[in-house]
Amino acid sequence: METSLISNFVILSIVLGLLTGLGTLSLIRGLFTFLVFIGLSLSQFLGLLGVNEILSHFYGQVIIIGSTYLFLKNLYPETLVKVGQEFSLNSGKCH
Repeated sequence: METSLISNFVILSIVLGLLTGLGTLSLIRGLFTFLVFIGLSLSQFLGLLGVNEILSHFYGQVIIIGSTYLFLKNLYPETLVKVGQEFSLNSGKCH
């Protein structure tokens, strides 16, 4: 049962990442949605390995989102500026 939930989160990450990216015409938003659902699938996998259920949800997101943030911060810091502009409320792109 747990493996079906993991595979569902992986499928959702791909499908919703593509839909969000194409729907908003933003690679950054699609990638963020993809990473959130991959974090949820990692959380379920950690729960399957025996990690505390509540802690596994935090660990899954911290591992995926945190490692992506550190990667971007060290190798591509200009990308974080673009991400901040994309998600800021004052970006001026209201639809």
